[in-house]
Amino acid sequence: MPEPTTGPEEFRALRDLLVGPERHRIDRLERELDAGALTPEAIAEHLPEAIARRAGQDRQLARALGPTVETALTESIRRNPTQITTAIFPVIGPAIRKAIAEAMSGLVLSVNTAIEHSLSARGLRWRWESLRTGIPFSQIVIKHALLYRVEQVFLIHSETGLLLAHAAPPELKVADADLVSGMLTAIQDFVGDSFKTAEVGGRLRTFSVGELTVVVEAGPQAVLAAVVRGQAPDSLVPRLQDTLEHLHFQLANQLGGFDGNAAPFTPAQPALEALLETVLSTGSGTRRSGPGRWLVWAVPVVILIGAAAWLSLQSPRRWNGALARLRAEPGVVLVSAERRGGRWQLAGLKDPLAPDPRILLARIGIDTGKVDSDFSAYLSLQPEMVIARARGWLGAPETVKLTLRGDTLVGQGSAPAGWPDREGAPIGVTVVDFRGVTPVLSTEAEALRGVIERRRVFFEPGSADTRGTEATIRQVASEFQGLLALPGGPGFLRLDLIGRTDPTGTDTANQALSRLRAEAVGRRLVALGVPASVLSTAGVGIAQPLTSSDTSQLERTNRSVSFAVRVVRVR
Repeated sequence: MPEPTTGPEEFRALRDLLVGPERHRIDRLERELDAGALTPEAIAEHLPEAIARRAGQDRQLARALGPTVETALTESIRRNPTQITTAIFPVIGPAIRKAIAEAMSGLVLSVNTAIEHSLSARGLRWRWESLRTGIPFSQIVIKHALLYRVEQVFLIHSETGLLLAHAAPPELKVADADLVSGMLTAIQDFVGDSFKTAEVGGRLRTFSVGELTVVVEAGPQAVLAAVVRGQAPDSLVPRLQDTLEHLHFQLANQLGGFDGNAAPFTPAQPALEALLETVLSTGSGTRRSGPGRWLVWAVPVVILIGAAAWLSLQSPRRWNGALARLRAEPGVVLVSAERRGGRWQLAGLKDPLAPDPRILLARIGIDTGKVDSDFSAYLSLQPEMVIARARGWLGAPETVKLTLRGDTLVGQGSAPAGWPDREGAPIGVTVVDFRGVTPVLSTEAEALRGVIERRRVFFEPGSADTRGTEATIRQVASEFQGLLALPGGPGFLRLDLIGRTDPTGTDTANQALSRLRAEAVGRRLVALGVPASVLSTAGVGIAQPLTSSDTSQLERTNRSVSFAVRVVRVR
């Protein structure tokens, strides 16, 4: 049987039958485009209806327009922020006021609680606990007055059990949130497998861990778990349900397309943080009856009365101590002290060297603004004042210690040679005894003293003739006159001339010869201008021989007159 043949006409007919309507529409669109029928005005006329239809089908249009809308809003805020602020003010204003009101309410609650318990018996125990442990009193109050506190909130993906978001107060030290999320999921799975709750749609709602209670609210795609310290209120579960429903609506696409990345769930953070709260007991819900009730007020009253009594006793005690301090102060004589018109009136005598009584009162904590004082000047004969006055009058250095023995002023220590440089006795002193004060020469005078004491006037054997020693004697005269030129020099300096002989001859002859040599040098010094009153001569013969490194010159060294500058105290 021959096969049928198909020609071009049959294929054309089949094509028109299959794609004819679409072909006609495409041709019509091409003609409209060629003719310019799709103008911007025509598109604008049908665009709202098209957007509404597309939005009703799915959320693809919203996802497509989202970045564009965000960019446009950012640019609008950058160019004209005032307009945006005005537009959202009706919404953001009440929200800000509500947040501030809630924060202030919590602050007032904490302050009221602290004040309420600060003067009660329980508050005193809490203060003692604060002192003993070093924990601030406010934290101790919160610890004992805490009703409940939502410390952490977890948002967990139902299918995978992975953590999507977590909220906790900044000051709370929490464990690894992912670890806690895995633990909650494992507990849910264990309960479902053990009790077959999944078959009837049941899930674990609440369980406790020590002082903590975990409240779990499950949804189709996510689980919300709140960790509560204390007794969780009944209102917490509805709040968790409302929040979970809101998150399912807000994050529907993120929950449906979750691939293990928790970053898209950042917008859930504010909703989770809104569930965190701390509620304290104000004590208004409990009432005491019987003896315990009045004790709450009696203890603070007793404390206040005791404090007032203590203050009333302390004030006179402090004032009496201040008056005793004034009476004991050297150079101050308190004649009268009385209170008139709310002010203290003081009168007495004061030595010019004594401190101001008002300064003394201020040092011991007395308010001198309420004190009027009238102290007349006088010279005190108390030992402290006499010594202070004598030290200033004599110009005594710190190296001199002055004491008063009866009417005798005694000095001990060391002072520059020539001190004191004035005659007489200070007020309150009859006799001055400075024999215990060692005179000290200046550095320059000590150097000149050493030069003089190294000089020697040498003589021939058996001779006391000074004609060959004139140069040395003149040097000694000039140097000693320089020492005498110091302030008070003639009064405290002496020059001792010591004559010696060699061992030749008898002791009697040597003693006489050594004295003659010393006297001969003395006469020459007087002739050169040295006062005879400051000179003293002595002959020691061979009794106090001088030494020399050169033994060949030892006899010549001792046929001489040596010098010693002596500092004396004439008072």
